[in-house]
Amino acid sequence: MSTDTALLRRDAALDASAWGEPFHLVQPRNLCFWVYIVMVGYGVYSMLPIVSRSAHFSPAAVAAALVVNGILGLLWWLWFHHIDRWERQPAKILLAAFVWGAVPATFAIAINANGALMSLWAKWFGQDWAGHWQAALTAPFVEESAKFAGFLLLMGLAPRLVRTVNDGLILGAFIGLGFQVLEDVTYAFNGALENFGTAPVDGAIGTAWLRVATGFVSHPLYTALCCAGLVYLIGTASQERRIGRGLGFLAAGVLTHGLWDSMVAFAGSGAVTLLVMFGSAIFGLGVLWTAFKLARPVEHAYARDILAPEVEAGLLDDVEVEAVLDRKARKAYVHAGSDHHARRARKHLIHAGYELVHELVEARGAEDERVVRARAEVARFRSET
Repeated sequence: MSTDTALLRRDAALDASAWGEPFHLVQPRNLCFWVYIVMVGYGVYSMLPIVSRSAHFSPAAVAAALVVNGILGLLWWLWFHHIDRWERQPAKILLAAFVWGAVPATFAIAINANGALMSLWAKWFGQDWAGHWQAALTAPFVEESAKFAGFLLLMGLAPRLVRTVNDGLILGAFIGLGFQVLEDVTYAFNGALENFGTAPVDGAIGTAWLRVATGFVSHPLYTALCCAGLVYLIGTASQERRIGRGLGFLAAGVLTHGLWDSMVAFAGSGAVTLLVMFGSAIFGLGVLWTAFKLARPVEHAYARDILAPEVEAGLLDDVEVEAVLDRKARKAYVHAGSDHHARRARKHLIHAGYELVHELVEARGAEDERVVRARAEVARFRSET
């Protein structure tokens, strides 16, 4: 392969993937922008009375709920950003996704629609039946639809940035994270009123930690699966339409949500509750792992093309590129080191390879100081392997 051909591969990959391109929320000529703004405004309008009532009752409890859930949200944010390994979506679109899940999806849509549908279940099947099953038969459909709408708006606002299954997984996770954090804050406000509000701070913190402890399978997972399913369902320039796979991931997101919420129906039956809890967690995490695995080939192909000129120039070879991309190849490459020092240098080389891809993406293939520095790091560790 000539250098010119390798550079053409890189340019084509950067153009097709749109990796490194910025996101602009303010698009006055785009209807999606105005829908987003109106819904955020209505969400804030609906949220303020709830926050105001709680703050009037116990400002300390409100502060405790915001701090505990804020820390949780920050930790999850950092983790989701870490697993967005190759393209790293712009911070602005991640923030837009988070805000949609936190404000419009929660306060403009879900609170109102959940209440309306739950009242119908009670009228149709009686209070006792509704008390057991209304959560499982309401929230998965209402809340996933509310979050789903935000992902559709982001696709309309950034059609080039949102086009792979991995985009659906990451943005869906951030939308779900926003929903999760604000939902947990609302539950913590309610917790402050327990025991007639005699210990509001303890009630808020206790409820917040209970939600944290039992929420390891929650909205980020459900919405990531649903949004990945949507990308398969509609197809994009980077993802061939796969209707069956898309419907499967959509159903998996809703089903996992429904299974988790069905624990209300089994409350009081310890063994069955635990079975449903761990069964839904294993199912959801298994499907999520499958979704990421299926998304890898497209991401890896782009990364190979972006690194092609580096291989052509002799900075990396094909084995090292595969070690950067693939977990099995990475383990084999590291274990092939002659001694501990060489194996450690190979691990550093792989990390330097990640950073080189990121810098090339950020520079859109241009030569800047950060790219030069990333190449120097690769060369330094390679000399020690």
